[in-house]
Parts: sequence; C-alpha cells; structure tokens
Amino acid sequence: MVERLAARFGTTPMRLLLAGWALAAVLLLVGLALVLTGSAPAVGFVLFILGVILTMGVAVNLLRLRAGEHARKPSK
Repeated sequence: MVERLAARFGTTPMRLLLAGWALAAVLLLVGLALVLTGSAPAVGFVLFILGVILTMGVAVNLLRLRAGEHARKPSK
C-alpha cells in the first residue's frame, strides 16, 4: 500500500514514511503542548492520539518495507 501511495505522489516509499514520521512528531508535540498549557486539552488529546496512531502505522510500514527489501536480496 505504501508503494502505491508513494507512486501516486511521485516519491519513494521511504521518503513518504519519513514525511509521515515528521507529521506524527508534529501532531505529538502540538497535542502535548495543548494539553499541558490547558488552552484546549480535548483538542490536544485528540491530536496526541492521532500522532500515536500515525507513529505506530509508520513503524509497522517501515518494518514491512525493510522486510521486503531483505527478502529481495540474493543470498550469498
């Protein structure tokens, strides 16, 4: 799935996953800031949870991508 999405955006799967990781980091930090400052704790909580879900999704897809690369290498 990551390969198809990367092809649609005209980039490599690794770059797409790194962009997702950066987006997850922003969501986590903004959500944490909103919760800790008390300005919008409900919105901050939702953003933080979305960041956690995105982080897990990126991690799983990075592992799948790496396993696929490893499986394609010829054994010596």
